[in-house]
Order: sequence, then structure tokens, then C-alpha cells
Amino acid sequence: MLLPARDVRSLPTRLPAIVRDRLQRAGIDGPMIDAEIRAMSPVVIAPTTDRSVVGIMVDFAMAVPYHLEAGQWTEATLRRVEERLAKTPCQAGRPDDRVIFPDRKAPAVLQAKWMRPH
Repeated sequence: MLLPARDVRSLPTRLPAIVRDRLQRAGIDGPMIDAEIRAMSPVVIAPTTDRSVVGIMVDFAMAVPYHLEAGQWTEATLRRVEERLAKTPCQAGRPDDRVIFPDRKAPAVLQAKWMRPH
């Protein structure tokens, strides 16, 4: 998700609505979104447990300027860049079956986590 870096202190409060909006735009089913939002409560800011995720986030942040002109962006253009980044391969140095495309992987992870039989 790409967001303007303003009002960062209120991000924990706003994050569930931001995640809900993004998952809806990605076509995720309502029950999976609801389960994910419930699991996010309360939002906790803590060190990462997987540094490779931070590396991917840094790579994406470095790619943003290639999609936007400095100072010439809006929230709509951020959404377009977000959609492009979602189609960007992650861990591309790995064998083909281990390369991850976020727009494919996120729905699969949510499906596996929240829609498994009880």
C-alpha cells in the first residue's frame, strides 16, 4: 500500500480502514477482509520478524520514483503505482516456482489463513 506520509502518528488508528480499502480494491471477499481486520486489532508497532520483507519494502520504495514525477502525484496516481508494484516479482533471484507476485500471493495467503475448514 502506498500512502502519503502525513499524520503518521495516527496510522495505527487508520490502518484497519486503509487495509480494508486496499483488500476490497484487490477483489478479496468480505469474510476474509473481516477476519483480517479482526486479527489486526489492536494494531501493534514492533520490530519485524522477517527482514526479507523489509528488504522488499525498501526495493519497492526505491522503485516508486520510476513511476512518478517528483511533486506530480495524487492519491489516484499512488494507487496506480501501487497496482504496478503489486505485479512486480519479489525474490526474483530464486527459482521460478519461488518467485512471488504480490497481487497473486496476497489473495492466496488470505484464502489459506481465513477460509480453511474448521
